[in-house]
Amino acid sequence: MANKFQQPIVAIVGRQNVGKSTFFNRICGSRIAIESDIPKTTRDRIYGNADWCGKSFILVDTAGLFEKDRNDNLQEITKSAVETAIKEADKIIFLLDATDSVTSYDREIAKALHKSSKDIFLVVNKADNAKREMVTHELLSLGFKNPNFVSAISGRGLADFLDLLTADFSAATASKSSEEIIDVAIVGRPNVGKSTLLNTLVGEEKAIVSKIPGTTRDTTDAIINFKNQKIRVVDTAGIRRPGKIGRQIEKFSVIRALRAIKESTVVIILFDGIEGVTNQDAHLAGFAKDQGKSIIVAINKLDLWNNPKKIEERKAFILNKLRLDLAFLPFVPVIFISAKIGSNLKIMLKKIVEIYNQRFIKIEDNQLKEIMSIADRNKQLPQIIDFYQEKTNPVVFKLVCKNKNSFHFSHLRYLENVIRDEYPFFGTPIFIDLINSKKS
Repeated sequence: MANKFQQPIVAIVGRQNVGKSTFFNRICGSRIAIESDIPKTTRDRIYGNADWCGKSFILVDTAGLFEKDRNDNLQEITKSAVETAIKEADKIIFLLDATDSVTSYDREIAKALHKSSKDIFLVVNKADNAKREMVTHELLSLGFKNPNFVSAISGRGLADFLDLLTADFSAATASKSSEEIIDVAIVGRPNVGKSTLLNTLVGEEKAIVSKIPGTTRDTTDAIINFKNQKIRVVDTAGIRRPGKIGRQIEKFSVIRALRAIKESTVVIILFDGIEGVTNQDAHLAGFAKDQGKSIIVAINKLDLWNNPKKIEERKAFILNKLRLDLAFLPFVPVIFISAKIGSNLKIMLKKIVEIYNQRFIKIEDNQLKEIMSIADRNKQLPQIIDFYQEKTNPVVFKLVCKNKNSFHFSHLRYLENVIRDEYPFFGTPIFIDLINSKKS
């Protein structure tokens, strides 16, 4: 079965708290999914790259199919997300708990899976010893082949199961495409429209969209083609103000979003055009800058601005406020969008490609000498021995001087401004490292 990843997709399904996230993390070799004893922790789908004996595949950790609850508004949308993951999958792992009996919900899931016409693997987790490997009438009554007993925590039985799972997968070859993909993370506070933005860009319900703040606790990603350029967009969990992070799960989500920034190249910081910028937003932007990420500031919910005559006035007000709140990001583009109706999203995609290309600009030594000449002409700088560009992606300059302690922050900011006058490095931070001359 062909799919957009050009790799087999394997989805893990099962009721809550059978160990899906632990199982997922064990196979992917990293702590990608949030693990917790609290039921319903994994609300959205998580994609991970897995490899077994040279055979690679995409593993999907789905939300638990949990009990119906009139008070749980996420029941239906979570069920829909799982159904979508099953629809995408080439093979499905139906995970049960060896320490628990087969429940009515397990049987409901089994009925749904039998309708899928996919390869189904019944896997019984938490089988930490031989005594727990009990092939019971209950298990056989689910209608699948012999169960596979494993322990996701210890790894017991996983090797044999993965041999079975990947038996008909093709081994990876050296001809695997090395096509360049721009990795983009969408970050921001809960309910600013991150999932809606991803869904509109992709054209399908890739992430759970809900008015309930904090719906997306993990990251969800998709690949978009824009003018022959592949862009991988990751929608991260909403980051709340520190004082409102009351549960351990929310703290995990903060770490997840920060890691998504670290693993991206371009970061879209999404703000609510109604609520504006908070200190947490500024901290998030600062973290992205310090990590050397190219940045776009997107002001969302343009569709809610009801008075057309005051739109330009409101834009000017927001821009002026951003200059104060994000004074450390004067080089970053600001785009006003509506994720809901798709306003200005093509402009945003174009900017992503533009600022990504800025990361690879290399200034020749003779041009850098001219820039230094301009800097010395307009303002007296401490003595500089040499100045050169060490690398691109991210952009790093080395400034060799007689005494680096003589350089104040204002000197470096001034020098950066002179560089940007000639080479804007639009949307992209640049770093100037100070080095004491060995001859001094």
